[in-house]
Amino acid sequence: MRVRSLASAAARRLRPEHPGWPAVLGPELDQGRRLRLRPPRAEDAADWAAAVLADRDLLEPWWPSSEQSWAERADEARWRERGWSAARAARNGYLVPLVIEVDGSFGGEMVLDRVDRANGTAELGAWVASAFHGTSVARRSLRLMVRHAFTEVGLRRIVAPVGVGNRAARLVLARNGFHKEGVLREHMHVGGRLLDHELWSLLPGDVDWL
Repeated sequence: MRVRSLASAAARRLRPEHPGWPAVLGPELDQGRRLRLRPPRAEDAADWAAAVLADRDLLEPWWPSSEQSWAERADEARWRERGWSAARAARNGYLVPLVIEVDGSFGGEMVLDRVDRANGTAELGAWVASAFHGTSVARRSLRLMVRHAFTEVGLRRIVAPVGVGNRAARLVLARNGFHKEGVLREHMHVGGRLLDHELWSLLPGDVDWL
């Protein structure tokens, strides 16, 4: 009986009940760059911390408010804490956390959060390091994740709340088929203030590049 239980546990690890995780998306060439999305690793800590510290002015206004200093929030230990929590949620089917990797370097994060497999929905969150702003890294990363979400993960609807005033985020979504559904009033406390968020959504039939 004990042997059978161990065999069943091993089988569940090889064939998880929640499809779409773990996953490596790509690689694909992007204007001469090699782009892929992959699961986060502990050794990403230093690169993640460096990118978050460097991009504080771009990130802090849209990230959840915190009493911690930015340096504390960008500490390498914070990445490892988040990684442990994310891995557990991913194994349980509630999260698909991926790192954007460009030519082997850390380029940001792309995440499906609040995955509801019964209803086929999830919330998209992402940020791209400023070193790759003005390129197609954000667009290609978004499309890789969306294709994965609608195929391997088995979703039918993706939503993306965007803080009012976050022009860069709303442009990426609009240019890739997302539709603005309305405004969520006082939806989230970000950047030290309670802020309205636009709600954007995507269905498979909204785009022709899947």
